[in-house]
Amino acid sequence: MKANIPRPWQALPPAQRKSIEEYALKIAREQNEKDGRIMLDLYIKMVCVTLHDAFGFGEKRLTMFIGNHRRLFKRQCRMVQDNTQIEYLNQRMAEIFKKNGFPQHFFEEMLGAVEAPSGDQKGATDGKAD
Repeated sequence: MKANIPRPWQALPPAQRKSIEEYALKIAREQNEKDGRIMLDLYIKMVCVTLHDAFGFGEKRLTMFIGNHRRLFKRQCRMVQDNTQIEYLNQRMAEIFKKNGFPQHFFEEMLGAVEAPSGDQKGATDGKAD
């Protein structure tokens, strides 16, 4: 009887390596999507706690918030495909946070930087007030 000794990666035929790479990428994408859904679920729940505790939002207002968030989320998914999401959100933050800019430093202190800094987004990613 012949021993079944695994071959090193380099010894596998190219078709087999490609098949394994595609499968691994598929599994990684599925896990990434699952992790993203879990994070979004937890984050929405944390936002609901914050809105309730800090601003007195009740069940009705929180349900309306979640519904509006759902609508915005669907729009953002389309923007991700068009590669316009970050530009849109930074533009909206500039409109909403007119005086001091979006307080990006809150997130950077909590989680680290999330966007690569670029010159055309002054204040949006560097955490400095204008």
